[in-house]
Amino acid sequence: MTTNNSYANLIDLFQEFREFLKPKLVEGVPDYTPSFMEEKHRELKKYQECLASIDPSGWPVSQQVDYHVVRAEMNGVDFDHRVLRPWARDPGFYNIIDGIYPRLIVHYTRMLSDWPLTVPKFPLKNSEIPKFKMKLQAIPKLFAQAKENLSEASGELATIAIRVKEKEIDFLKRIISGLTQYHPHLVQIAQQALEAVKDFRNWLQVNKSKMNAPAGIGKDNYNWWLRNVQLIPYTWDECLAIIQSEYNRALAFLKLEEHKNRKLPPFKITSSEEENLMRQKEAAEDLFRFLREEEVISIPSFLKPLPAQYYPRVWGVSAYLNPNEYDFFEQCCDREPMTQIAHTFFGHYYTKGRTIWYQDGDTRPIRGVIRLFDIHEARSEALSFAVEEMLMQLGWLDSHPRAREITYIWMIFRAARAIVDLKMHSHDYSMQEGIKKIVEMLPYPWAKEDSDSVWWDVEETLRAPGHVTFYVIGKNMIWQLIKDRALQLKDKFSLRQFMDEFMRGGIIPISLTRWEMTGLEDEIKKLW
Repeated sequence: MTTNNSYANLIDLFQEFREFLKPKLVEGVPDYTPSFMEEKHRELKKYQECLASIDPSGWPVSQQVDYHVVRAEMNGVDFDHRVLRPWARDPGFYNIIDGIYPRLIVHYTRMLSDWPLTVPKFPLKNSEIPKFKMKLQAIPKLFAQAKENLSEASGELATIAIRVKEKEIDFLKRIISGLTQYHPHLVQIAQQALEAVKDFRNWLQVNKSKMNAPAGIGKDNYNWWLRNVQLIPYTWDECLAIIQSEYNRALAFLKLEEHKNRKLPPFKITSSEEENLMRQKEAAEDLFRFLREEEVISIPSFLKPLPAQYYPRVWGVSAYLNPNEYDFFEQCCDREPMTQIAHTFFGHYYTKGRTIWYQDGDTRPIRGVIRLFDIHEARSEALSFAVEEMLMQLGWLDSHPRAREITYIWMIFRAARAIVDLKMHSHDYSMQEGIKKIVEMLPYPWAKEDSDSVWWDVEETLRAPGHVTFYVIGKNMIWQLIKDRALQLKDKFSLRQFMDEFMRGGIIPISLTRWEMTGLEDEIKKLW
């Protein structure tokens, strides 16, 4: 690692750093042993020293922004080793299947590895069989290592892991069924993997009472995470004040909206999955029409609503669910899918961390890759949440006035879980108290304490501090940015121009987007 003050050297350092993060595999098993992770942490310091030796102050703002993106990721790795330590604290870190339950903390050794099993499509191609076999064979070894590594485990995180292991067991059973039909020579290996998952689940159940470490990280650590990794210029206390105000406003506005709509017909629950998917499809098509006609954002001609198979089937599968048994997501989206369509097709319409509102995507070497440590989610979820209310205020929901009620209910839900996130990490709430509080803060009994929607958020926020908080805080940072640009441009302000510039900034912290768009340095000075 050689350093000088050139931007090209920053790119080289970033690429070396990302390569350094890839986990070491021993017989197909990622090495998370204490000695290896300590060695990794020591090596990280060399990269941080090289970065610190670079002085970007004379660079253009856009290049300085990239410097701080790299700095934030290196800080995230440092925080992972000093505080989060999921390989030692979190039994759920040792997940074996990718994509069957909520995202975990985007830990670098996971993000840069193809270790977890992906959902297989049977029959497997001949070229896929060796790697799939190797991953199955590695599972018993992974859990043997986990039992040795989990020296600081949290009982609350173990409770979450046990719930997840039940899903892994069911999933492996389905894999075995597929292998029995198409690849019988792999069945014994898969069965051994299944038994290893069961054994680890049982081990957690027996030892959970001895796992006394807290799941929350405490206020001081939370503040360091906000400032140095997420580059958010607020403290824990400031976040709580902002989010409590958002919760109060959303609930009050819901009641005003319900009063205004009191003479309208009740919501119509969809009667089948096909009807639900059709309503989503119609909403997505109408969204793209609205964005074009109202000049909200520039939409390339190639960009179309995705086919129906991409719509979220988990929300509103009415064909086999009784409305009285719906979870929160079904309750909202089966009444009116427009808010969720706005969230998904405007806020999240990008791939591999690169927005595809522009045809070529983002090919910049630092910005054009997905961010680690929830940095990407802090920006993308904030945007997705913001556009829900933005489109409502612009009039998209005017033809479906009761959809405004659903938008406010989503706002209430997101504010409630963010308050719980903060208070679980400050140790004001236990995990069970947090679960209970989310349910109590909702205006209607649309979520139960044992429901996936509630557990999904509690699991994610205990593993990725601030994940649900970033929705609300990031949305407010976007409002601040609109205000800043409006005051700068006066009557020349254009919403479409603003949104185009915002999207071109890439998946980076909103504080850096603000610096780049406005030239205002107050936040970056506070953060560095």
